[in-house]
Amino acid sequence: MSNNTDMVQKNSAGALSPVSLRSDAGKGTEELKSSDKSTVILKILHQLSPECNTRNAKYVEGAKPGMIYSGSMGSLIDGDKGLEVVVCHTHTRYPEWQERGDSAAAPVGTHINPPADSVEEKNGKYRLSNGNYCEKTMYFFVLALINGETRRAVITMRSSNLTPGRELNDLIDNLRMEDAQGSFKPAAFAAVFNLKTVGKNWGDKSWHVYKPSKVKMLDVSKPEDLLIYETAKKLQEEAFAGAAKPKYEQVASTKSKEDII
Repeated sequence: MSNNTDMVQKNSAGALSPVSLRSDAGKGTEELKSSDKSTVILKILHQLSPECNTRNAKYVEGAKPGMIYSGSMGSLIDGDKGLEVVVCHTHTRYPEWQERGDSAAAPVGTHINPPADSVEEKNGKYRLSNGNYCEKTMYFFVLALINGETRRAVITMRSSNLTPGRELNDLIDNLRMEDAQGSFKPAAFAAVFNLKTVGKNWGDKSWHVYKPSKVKMLDVSKPEDLLIYETAKKLQEEAFAGAAKPKYEQVASTKSKEDII
């Protein structure tokens, strides 16, 4: 596919005249709302993930523990190579879940802080008086850079992934750039990060967690980087306003033990 935005069309005399695709940029989606767009959830696959079980209806060919996956995107990302993302917005919430086996695909509610009647257990979990539990969860609204395309997505980090989540937040907080006025802290979405996965073991249990690293700063003097920056800024505005929400139906309706580690 050509990257040239100047196409040609025949005029009335049969000659070719230039047409600028840029002049029509955004047309056709003027009335598209944030709620009309999908912000899918990316997750790490584990040994007990249905996508890795050849006998499960949700099995995905080629899926292996440690890969990063989204059913909506249909992409399997090699955890050793990692996934490149631009972090647009991040916040911490306490989604409320029913116990495994009774749990729906989406949480039954989301709390900004642990409810007053909750009792803290371990790994960021809080037991509620109704029998449900809340779990401290970091939400990263990102642009996933996959095969030359940018896809809106949410990456959630909880339990043993809270530490990698803090590491990613530290990388973002330490971003610095220079201009004529000196050093300044740029927006989170001014950089590209890589999320690899690494294995963890405890007794007979094994799972994977993210390993974040900084790849580069975006160079907005380049058209491709400028487009990523502008797209990321829009997602940041939507997420900050609460208009961009995770598409929970992409998460299995019953979570395995490894899915909640």
